[in-house]
This record gives sequence, structure tokens and C-alpha cells, in this order.
Amino acid sequence: MSLTIVNDANTFHYTWLQRCACNIIRYGCTSRPRHIAIVMDGNRRFAREHNFERARGHSLGADKLFDVCQWCYDLGINEMSVYAFSLENLKRSQDEVDTLMNIARVKLNEIEKALEKIHEQQMCIRIIGNLDLLPDDIRKSSYRLMKETDHYNNFILNVCLYYTSRNEITNTIKDLAQGCKKDLIHIDDIDDDLIMQSLIVSTSQTGHLPDIFLRTSGELRLSDFMLLQCRFSMWIFADVYWPAFHIWQLYWMILQYEIKSKTLMTVQNRCKNILKQTQTEDEQKNERIKTFLHWLEQKRIERLKE
Repeated sequence: MSLTIVNDANTFHYTWLQRCACNIIRYGCTSRPRHIAIVMDGNRRFAREHNFERARGHSLGADKLFDVCQWCYDLGINEMSVYAFSLENLKRSQDEVDTLMNIARVKLNEIEKALEKIHEQQMCIRIIGNLDLLPDDIRKSSYRLMKETDHYNNFILNVCLYYTSRNEITNTIKDLAQGCKKDLIHIDDIDDDLIMQSLIVSTSQTGHLPDIFLRTSGELRLSDFMLLQCRFSMWIFADVYWPAFHIWQLYWMILQYEIKSKTLMTVQNRCKNILKQTQTEDEQKNERIKTFLHWLEQKRIERLKE
């Protein structure tokens, strides 16, 4: 069954060849990615090249997100993280920021109307970033949606709004400092593993870091998106604007990952082994870390109850 985030009228319809390729990749690839992170870039340039209003370019980009969610779900990919709005975007004109927020408002409303189907498909939607900066109605809608779907893990969509990786890392450092102050952990407990486990976009139910980092539009920049989480990812910079991203380009990405996954895993394991050599097993430390991570999770859950 295909994933339906909004109404059936907006559902992508496969050709027989696309469906055939989807099944071959899903059931034939031995190293299919589990998590894809995407910088959805190129909406404005796409609109300009097609003589559209800028707002229409952003709207088409939002529609493309729903298509790609469906494609990933049908391929057996369990998680997607997308860069929807950077804190740096606040430097754009107020008119454009308002346009982006209006699109977010419309799309969140569409998703809420499709909640019954989302419950059927057990899809988790997480809105990540400085949500206190969002307009009140969008913030409340985001929390309602997260509260409704928080317990699902069949497919996870992380939507990063008012987000930068630097800001996420800063907040993680503050959490670690607060954990030390509360005597939940000791400063010597803080290592690479604990930092990674404490990051917001690393604490989903699947626990999988991104296998593929995709940026569209041809720009060769990471744009401050999931810098720590994507350090072992396969990076792909696609020379296509996000609204024009095609299903065959996704299939090509999956096949590239299948070819290169062994090399990526070898590098990742070597780095982990180097780090392990500097770590010592300590049951008390492990218990403290477990308590700290539980405290972090409770903080997140409490925010959903507000």
C-alpha cells in the first residue's frame, strides 16, 4: 500500500515501468538506505525559469515533498529528514518569509485532514527546530500533529523548520551542561556517542543516521544541515531544482548507494573502532547515560503535552 499524506487526488501514480523498477530495488537491493536527508533547494530558481510567481515555486516544492515521501515509503526506506526552513531564511524579505509560512500553514492543515490515513499507515511526523519562533497557529498545529503520531515508526518524516545544525549542536551542549548540573551525568561521560544520541534529529524511533545526504539545484554546499549526523553519509548534489526532482533520479541514488555502501560502512566502522579504543566500559556510566537520555526524552514528551 502506498503512503498517503494528503488526499488521494494528490497521490503520485506510477507507470508500470516505474512500479517494476520500484519492486526490483525494494526486493533486490541488499543494502537499501534506511534514512535519507534532503536539502530541498531550487524552488525560487525553478519558478523564475518557468515564469512562475515565487510563491508557486515554493508550493510546487512542498507538493514534491509529498511525492518523494511516497516514493521512499514504497521503496522500503523508513525515514526522511528534510530542510524546510533555515534560521538563515529569516534574512530573506518579510514577504517571502510570510509566503513560506502560509504554505507551511496550508500543508499542515492538509496533513491534519488526512490524519485517519496517517494513523492507518502508522506514520510519525516530527517538526524539528526552534518552534517557539513559529507563528502561534503553526506551532500549535505542529505540536498537535506530533502528539498524534509520536508513537508510530512505520515511516518517519522529520521536517526541520527554523533549524540550523549549529543551533541544534548549541542546544545539545546546553542539555549536556544541564545534565551535569543535575548530576544525571558526569562531565567525563560526555563523548562522541553521547553527543550523537543527544542530537534532536538522532533521537527518532528508528535510531538510524542518514545513509544519503541529497541536495538539489546543483549547489555544492551543506547549508548547515545535520552536519554531525551526515558525516558518514553518501553525499549527492543533484543538478536539478527540487520541484523538478524525478523518481528516476531517486532510483539512481539508491543504486549508487547499493554500489558504494560497503566502502561507506568500512570507513564508518574504522572510525568507530578508533573511538572505542579511547573508551572504557563502565556499568555506572552506562546507567547514568541511560538516565540522562530518558530525561531528554521526557523533556521532549512534556513539550508535546503543552
